[in-house]
Amino acid sequence: MKSILIVIVVLIILSVACGGEPEIEIAPDSTASTPPDSLETQAAHHTSPQDAITGAYNLIDDARSVTDEANARIEELEQLMGDN
Repeated sequence: MKSILIVIVVLIILSVACGGEPEIEIAPDSTASTPPDSLETQAAHHTSPQDAITGAYNLIDDARSVTDEANARIEELEQLMGDN
């Protein structure tokens, strides 16, 4: 049970760290009334590699806390059922 949870968490972390779903490039509409985004706006939509690394570490910490909480609940259930 624990190994399945660990595998799922690792797959989620890898998916997020690798960018998730690929972005689809869409050609700009020549009839659009709004001007294209400025360089500052475009830069705000992209994260630096350091931000991605920090985000991955945060996800790992979150996954670790979820796993610890799940393990604690499993131990409580085992004690209630007398399986220890």
